[in-house]
Parts: sequence; C-alpha cells; structure tokens
Amino acid sequence: MEAGKPPRRDEFEFTLLGPGYGESIVLHVGEGFWAIVDSCIDRNGNPRALQYLNSIGVDPSEAVRLIVATHWHDDHIRGIAKLVEYCGRATFCCSSVLCKHEFLTIAHALEGRSHSLTGSGVREIHGVISRLLQTGSIPSQAIANRRIYVRGQCEIWSLSPDDRSFQSFLRSIGRLVNAGGQIESSLTDLTPNAVAVALWVRVNDFTVLLGSDVDKRGWTAILQTKERPTDKASVFKIPHHGSASAYLPEVWDRMLDPDPIAVLTPWRRGGRGVPNDHEVRLVLSRTDNAYATARSSSSKPAPASRSSMVKRTIREAGVKIRRLAMSPGAIRIRYTLGSQAQPRIKTFGEACHLKNLVQM
Repeated sequence: MEAGKPPRRDEFEFTLLGPGYGESIVLHVGEGFWAIVDSCIDRNGNPRALQYLNSIGVDPSEAVRLIVATHWHDDHIRGIAKLVEYCGRATFCCSSVLCKHEFLTIAHALEGRSHSLTGSGVREIHGVISRLLQTGSIPSQAIANRRIYVRGQCEIWSLSPDDRSFQSFLRSIGRLVNAGGQIESSLTDLTPNAVAVALWVRVNDFTVLLGSDVDKRGWTAILQTKERPTDKASVFKIPHHGSASAYLPEVWDRMLDPDPIAVLTPWRRGGRGVPNDHEVRLVLSRTDNAYATARSSSSKPAPASRSSMVKRTIREAGVKIRRLAMSPGAIRIRYTLGSQAQPRIKTFGEACHLKNLVQM
C-alpha cells in the first residue's frame, strides 16, 4: 500500500482499513492529532492502523490521542490490546457496559474456558480494561449523547448505546449465572451489536457518522433523542457491513447530506456474506459515492462442504473456522478544513466503488 505523505495540519483525514476480515478507522482530527476506531490485523497479527500511520510518517505513540472499541466482535477488536499498549498517550474508550463489574466478573470467570471465548473478542477487550484499571487508568465510557473527545476544532460524540440497551444487556449477563453463582453459558450468547457504539465526529466544517454495527433498534433510539448533535454528515461508515438488518431510511434522510460519501467493509463467513446484491442496490439508491474495502460479493460460490465427521470434530474441539480470502484494501478521504472544496477520495489495494460488487 503506497500511502504517501501524511495530511497537512489543516486537513481532515478518514481512512477505512479492511484486511478482508475486519475493519479499522484512522482519523486525523487536525493539528497532527489522530484517533483510531476499532482494530483489525494483518496475517502476522499486527494492527493495520499502526502499519498505516507508520507508512505515512506518523508516530502513533505520540500522535494518537483516542482509541475507541465500538464493540467486541473480533472483526472490530483484534489487535486493540497492541494499539492501547503502543499508543501510550491515547485515551481508551468503549461502551460503558463493558466497564461494569458484572461484565468484567463474568469475562474473568470465563477466561479459563477456551471454547467459550474462541472466535470472540471478549478476551481482548477484557484484558485491555483489566490492565488499564490495574494501572489506575480509567477507560472513557461511551453512552448515548456523550461527548467523549474535544480538542481544538474537533469534537467526537458517542450516540449509543441508550439506557434501554444498557439495562437489557445487564439483565442478559444476569441470566448467565445460576442460583448457585455458577456460570452456565458463555459470553457468545450475548449480542455485542446491542451495545455497539456509533460515533459522530465533527472537525471544523466537516462531519462524519461512524455506524459501527448498530442495528435498526439502535438507530431508532438515536433518531428519537433530542440531545444528540444534529449536523448532517458528509461521510457515512455504513453499519454492519451494509447488512439490511442495519438499514434505516430515516438515518439517510435525517443524519446525512444528500449523496454522501458512504464506505463499508464486506464480510463473509462460510457461505454467507454481506452486502448481497439487494443490499448493495439499497446503498447505491442513496448515493453514487459508495465504496468498499474489497472486491467481494456474497454471490460468489460457497466453499465445498466438509463431511459430517469433520464438522463434528471441529465442533467438539470448540474451533471456529473463518475464511480470510479477501485481500487488504483501504479507502482514504481527505478534506481541507474550512475550504468548501470537494473531499479527495483515494482507494488502495482491493478497495473499489461499490457498484463493482454487483451486476447492475
């Protein structure tokens, strides 16, 4: 990836990194300061956000001042511990419910059950929060309508989760424990998307909406609140990889500029993938400026099925198989603050216009 030079101090940058399974967002919020939202890794287990910043001549240990984990699905969380360790000047922020005693207690109790945590990001998020608390560093907690970062011309707000989702999640945790105090199930029974953190970012005259994996119920709650920022965004990180389960027309009508720049990371597990053809067309009906980090479509044929004996062996061993077939790609948007000029869009690797994912 020939990323070139860093943005000027008066430029905003949004870059979506997608190695084919996962996503990470790096934001230059002005004056040489950066934020990282979520984490993904390369084949060697290194966070792509660190690689990207180093490639454009930015020292993440000095420049990164905020790291946000929107939720613990492993396609958003892998490598986050390395990010937090390396970026020593950054504040770590996550959904407030993940800092609750109830969540940390159950996550700690399940540490020894490798099968319960295989394929999830619970171990990583729990490890990060535990280490921060041990060192006296208090994680910033994201809840609906909270300003989590402000510096100069930049402010970043968390738009979710709302109180209802927060309380429902705590009740779900309570159901994992029996009357004797023993844990009967695993955290994989919880739904990370229910408490995922959507973010609203404004730097000077430019606004971005980061959808995380917030579902329709979460977006409905966001739209109903009167306390959230009401600026319309010029860039939209589409939630849940473009899945229709997170598509709400009112978000496009009320929270976004007409014909916004929209970006997503395709997702595939086994024979299922998003966005499918219908979901791609939904996005393209809203904007001509839509991009994906990989040239992948769920219409591609599924891999050959394994025998029942192999499937049973894999299942009993607690192993979860994921395909990492997509090549790394990235979408970068740069905008000169206060200029009223058009944002400059550049794609890297397998990233492409969204129309390339479907036969129109």
